Amino acid sequence: MENNENEQQNATTADQIDGLLDQLEAISDQSRANLVAALRAYAKDRTPPDPAERAKGVFAYPELTLRFASDVPPPYPARAFARLNQPGTYRTSIADPALFRPYLKEQLGHLVSDYSVQLEVGRSSDEIPYQYVLDGSAGLTNVGSPELTRVFPAPDLINIGDEVADGQWHSPDPSVRPLSLFDALRTDFSLARLRHYTGTPAKHFQRYVLFTNYIRYVEEFIDFAIDALGDKNSGYHRFSAPGAVLERGELDDARAQIAAGTWRKHQMPAYHLIGEGNSGITLVNIGVGP
Repeated sequence: MENNENEQQNATTADQIDGLLDQLEAISDQSRANLVAALRAYAKDRTPPDPAERAKGVFAYPELTLRFASDVPPPYPARAFARLNQPGTYRTSIADPALFRPYLKEQLGHLVSDYSVQLEVGRSSDEIPYQYVLDGSAGLTNVGSPELTRVFPAPDLINIGDEVADGQWHSPDPSVRPLSLFDALRTDFSLARLRHYTGTPAKHFQRYVLFTNYIRYVEEFIDFAIDALGDKNSGYHRFSAPGAVLERGELDDARAQIAAGTWRKHQMPAYHLIGEGNSGITLVNIGVGP
């Protein structure tokens, strides 16, 4: 009984979640900044990153740990997510915590409300692959990908999988369980695939996603989006297409800007009519192909 009282006193509360999410974002931002700086230094004079600093986690993903040590049977909320079936330590690395902040806040809110848990933020043992921080501004024109892959962290498919989701997860330490179905490496890999195939950032995807394989529906959607942006009461404020981003009030030659974009280079070009809180509409053209 005394142990349960101590656990409740040390338990994370709902008003602490935003602070934890801020910590996740701070670690992620710092690791990404460290990686960009190291890439620039290497491009300038071939100075490699310090192995000792890498061992400290200067390029690491943030990590979220949940500890649940109740001596009584856990509650069984009537939902299929944010549920703990047994006491233990749960842990996962987090990719792009700013992008997933609303999702993380909702999930963690359920957990701290229904269970007496302790949440901790730290650095994971997984490093952010250098490809995921490049945006064209790092100035790496004098060094190729094969060379960078030998020096910096890069995606390795042997470490990217769906073992948890497939029920095939195994750990050398059975006392630590996964906190999520997909860790940061797997998530970032998927986010990169979205950008590669659709030609648009993953953060531009909206809550409502439509798919088409007919160009005429794409044309209709573009017309609808331009009209919606021209209406200040529509609830939409931006339109994103491969190689083009249009803001409300910047619609001169909108059609020409979209047509001149990079949509021809992508197998599934996507178009996003962006609303507040990602409440807009995304249309993905799956009829282009390779």
